[in-house]
Amino acid sequence: MAVWLENLESMMERRTSLLLPGNVRDWYFDERTKRLHENLTSLLTEVARDWGHLSFAQRIVYDAVGGERRLDLLVGSEAGAPLAVPVPGEASTPVTSPSTTSQFRVPASRVFAALRRELTPSTPSRLVIVNYLDKIVGYQPIYQDPEAETLLWLEKLLENVGENHRVFLVALRETMVPVELYTNAPMTSVMPVPLPDKGNRMAYLAYRLGSSFPHSELVADLAEGLFLRDLENITTEVRSQSDAMGERDVRRLVNRYRLGNPKDYWSGLDLRKLDGAEETLRNVEGVHGQDRAVHKVVDMLRLARAGLAGQAGGTASKPKGVLFFAGPSGVGKTLLAKKLAKFLFGSEEAFLRFDMSEMKEEHTVSKLIGSPPGYVGSERGGVLTNAVRAKPFSVILFDEIEKAHPKIMDLFLQILDDGRLTDSLGQTVFFTESVIIFTTNLGTRTADSRGLPVGEKDELDQLRADRELDEAGRRERVAEHFVRVVEHYFYSEISRPELLNRIGRNIVPFNYIDVTADQVRIIQAHLERFEAEFNDQHRAAGHRLEHHAEVLERLVAKHGQRISEFGGRGIVHTLEEELMRPLSLAVLASEYRGLRNGVFTMALAAADSGGPDGFVVEVASTDARGESSVETFR
Repeated sequence: MAVWLENLESMMERRTSLLLPGNVRDWYFDERTKRLHENLTSLLTEVARDWGHLSFAQRIVYDAVGGERRLDLLVGSEAGAPLAVPVPGEASTPVTSPSTTSQFRVPASRVFAALRRELTPSTPSRLVIVNYLDKIVGYQPIYQDPEAETLLWLEKLLENVGENHRVFLVALRETMVPVELYTNAPMTSVMPVPLPDKGNRMAYLAYRLGSSFPHSELVADLAEGLFLRDLENITTEVRSQSDAMGERDVRRLVNRYRLGNPKDYWSGLDLRKLDGAEETLRNVEGVHGQDRAVHKVVDMLRLARAGLAGQAGGTASKPKGVLFFAGPSGVGKTLLAKKLAKFLFGSEEAFLRFDMSEMKEEHTVSKLIGSPPGYVGSERGGVLTNAVRAKPFSVILFDEIEKAHPKIMDLFLQILDDGRLTDSLGQTVFFTESVIIFTTNLGTRTADSRGLPVGEKDELDQLRADRELDEAGRRERVAEHFVRVVEHYFYSEISRPELLNRIGRNIVPFNYIDVTADQVRIIQAHLERFEAEFNDQHRAAGHRLEHHAEVLERLVAKHGQRISEFGGRGIVHTLEEELMRPLSLAVLASEYRGLRNGVFTMALAAADSGGPDGFVVEVASTDARGESSVETFR
């Protein structure tokens, strides 16, 4: 806050009027005087008194509800009500004290007209504070009476303020007040009122809790983006508890004000569960063939569970983990992110995915944080900020990040640096308890973001075909290829090394699925999942789906190259091509004939069947008369 106040005093030397939007409803702590102010009017009055350049004789505060109140700053007493100054063409209206029940409401236009007469160079210095300006005259595309008249008198007032006076216009947001007040206005500037910065938060904690409180810096970091009123409530609770509050207790307390959710999934992560995380992700959740990526993810989990996330950079407000998944399409990048959400938060519903291919244009940033005030949909907020506000404990995936517009990259800088984002409604959303994952297909392209040809795909194919290396050597070279291409993209192609610096050493390369054993496990997992879904869907009819072992072997032998090229999506395409057609015929025929308790078996066509080589579905079932039959569908 001290820096902001210094800038305010500096601006007061050059401008007679200041528009103050932003954090105007909070409490304020002046580090210089060690005083807490419960409203902005009190703070501005103290700044004016201590400024030294002018000796203000009177403070005038005005808003549409409370009317005009005056304070004699020289003696500290309430000043008398001003005389009404007639506005040309308008009948005079008596002005009485705000405390009397017979008070007439004075139009704002008359108040501004009267102040224009008073704020002349020849009169004693006055400090004028207009509160809730956006409620007196708010932004409109076209102004009608009486707003037009009010705006005109306010403009005249600001244009003619004597150099020995100062006027502060207070509004919630700059965009909520008429642009005429600060556009092409040489003597008026906009000076946003910020949330308390870390230095101000640390000073306030020392003021309230003393310098001996051991967790001041942790609280200050976690309270990034909170109001000073929130910090006051936090300090009140800290003072009411014992001095033995641990870090976990402090985090839980601050989270109530940041997230509205006292549950701490990270501190509650069972150590035995964490110890078996790699085994769970690989063999239970089916992330096969990507051991390097799984190991990197688990390393991130250990760092977060130990409470060390962000500590090396000196802030605990950053996301719990940041990972950059780079690799070919369909090899498990999204799958690993989704299973990580399930492992951490108990449900894949804690997985939030945002497709960056939909964010190619500059204006699409509004999809994430909301449209500016006055635009269609501005009251709804953004899809990203709304989702994180609803689920602060989540894994957030930004898919195909290289396709996003550069302006969206600026949002990521703020998220990765401060762990927070402010939406179009002015509400702060915190990412501190989340894991941020970016994915990219960089390294497999034939053209860059400018449409120029690149040889990434050819280089990758050469690495995979290099038989001078063993399998482990080829995997290592492919991993190095993806890391190198990602670094080149941020440094040379889009010139955003600052974002790469935030990602750090967390580029996680994914390899092709080109090992037969991995292909078998992955196809097996797909078949088992599909069979479980089929059995659940047809439970009422008593049907069951299964497969012969040779089906798995034949799929690998026949489609291994395709699966290697397209990964998990290649497996889906293979199953649809080879098995879904005969299975659909079998299901529809069984429904038509009213068959129940059918055993649907995916098998190979018999060598002597006389039909084309391929896969079939055999259905063993019993009809309504109790007669058993076996039928084959191709």
